[in-house]
Amino acid sequence: MNDLMIDYRTLIRIESAELPQALRNAPPKAKGQWIFALLDIARTDHHPVNQEPGINLTLRLLFASRLLEFVDQELGTPERSTAIALECMKVARKAIEDNAREVPPLLRADAVVVRVLRCFRLTRTQALEVAREQRGRYLDALTAGLDRREFDHVVRVDGDSELNTINILLPKVRSFQENISDGNVADELNEWLDIHSELLLGDTVTGLLAARQERRPGRA
Repeated sequence: MNDLMIDYRTLIRIESAELPQALRNAPPKAKGQWIFALLDIARTDHHPVNQEPGINLTLRLLFASRLLEFVDQELGTPERSTAIALECMKVARKAIEDNAREVPPLLRADAVVVRVLRCFRLTRTQALEVAREQRGRYLDALTAGLDRREFDHVVRVDGDSELNTINILLPKVRSFQENISDGNVADELNEWLDIHSELLLGDTVTGLLAARQERRPGRA
């Protein structure tokens, strides 16, 4: 942790144009994890480094934005897009809660919501269809007394990982609703939020899953 704080203290003061090269020269293994750790420091007040002269909220948000841009451009993959969106939301929420006067474009509510929506690889119609099929598979599997391996195989449906991404991100992006300025972005988010309850497994399946878990600990 001490080494990470030294990295943070050094990197946050580097000029924007020089930061990408400094990040490229960083530890070669788990670079994304290292950058996410730096992001966590940037958005957390209690670290003493953030009380040092010259380090204020404006600089911390700018640094976080530059880190996210680097991850996006040089380390980003479709699989990592959800993690990046989650990090963007965390830092952007910090900016809103602290009434930051200067917020980098990448961390403004509209940009954050657009980023999240771009992570959705199903249309609303497709998501609803996948969710319906998924609920049906779960209901069938829960009444068949299958072992864990069979159960996990039976409940799989095409598009379930994409649906899972939507169900992870939607509850978190909801908190940005009142901060959106673009009407089109607001409308699209609202349309997704309107159907969110229909994308979940629902009370019946959730209850049956809980009962199965109680009967067969560790097997569902």
